[in-house]
Amino acid sequence: MKKKGRGMATIMFGYGYGEGFPDFSHATVEFTDDEKVLVVTAAADVGQGVLTVISQIAAEVLSVGVEKVKVIQGDTHKTMNSGSTSATRQTTFTGNAVKQACENLKGKIFHYASLEFNSNYPELTLKDGKIIYNPNPEKTITYWDLKRKVEEKGETLKGEATYFPPTYSPDLISGQAHEVYVAYTFMTQIVDVEVDTTTGKVDVKDVYTALDCGKAINPINVEGQIEGGTTQGIGMALMEEQVIKNGITLNPNMTGYLVPTSMDIPNFHSVLIENEDSIGPFGAKGIGEPTTIAASPAIANAIYDAIGIRFYELPITPEKILKALKEKEND
Repeated sequence: MKKKGRGMATIMFGYGYGEGFPDFSHATVEFTDDEKVLVVTAAADVGQGVLTVISQIAAEVLSVGVEKVKVIQGDTHKTMNSGSTSATRQTTFTGNAVKQACENLKGKIFHYASLEFNSNYPELTLKDGKIIYNPNPEKTITYWDLKRKVEEKGETLKGEATYFPPTYSPDLISGQAHEVYVAYTFMTQIVDVEVDTTTGKVDVKDVYTALDCGKAINPINVEGQIEGGTTQGIGMALMEEQVIKNGITLNPNMTGYLVPTSMDIPNFHSVLIENEDSIGPFGAKGIGEPTTIAASPAIANAIYDAIGIRFYELPITPEKILKALKEKEND
């Protein structure tokens, strides 16, 4: 017999290193001879899409197409520290560093273009990689032509910034701080499951997510993070179990340590809440790790709703479900 259940969980997640640990990221941006915008950062993209976010931020601030942006990442000969790709921090920290570096460059563009047009910067508009002289819109100069003119003077057209927000160490006695983390992400998930009382197998059918992402710089990326993170949460809830005895892992391969496959993916229904209330670029928040957290408690609640049994250890395997159903029947 298959029994249906619905469960819900709401989480909050503080991102960045937290607890007063100094946290920062550095970035530079400049124009190349092949008419690209070159962003240089040590931020590592491990699949979360930070390079896409960085490219979009640079394109937005400098008013160019995103195809014009080129990113050099992780080259220790050419980049300064951007911090680790951990703690759900890269969008906020490197995103802000890139935004501020582009704003620094933008200020220099206005300065040198004002000299070129013998004007003031309010008379100038930046659009599609060009500086337009508003009193006579036919008078324009591209960023790259301006770069060459600046270099002829022996100067450099380049932006640079380090984003270094204040952090607050907790009180050693109370453990309290003004802000333990630089910002917080909130998420609620509702999960529908079917529990087969004959086999103990749990199928996650539908997942409904409301994510406070601050600002979705790339909505498709955010939805992808929700789906990937939730799938990891499903693995934690139902199948991923490391068996250790005397300090030795007894299931060190994928035959004994199960993870979700494409056959286990539920239907996703996601809503992005954009409050733009974060310190991140354009109000964006970190959303990588938070998307893994709510799934497990929501699934546990859904199983309870389906069969009336609470589980307090993960994963909730078919064997545990069958054992609990038998014990309930014998009570």
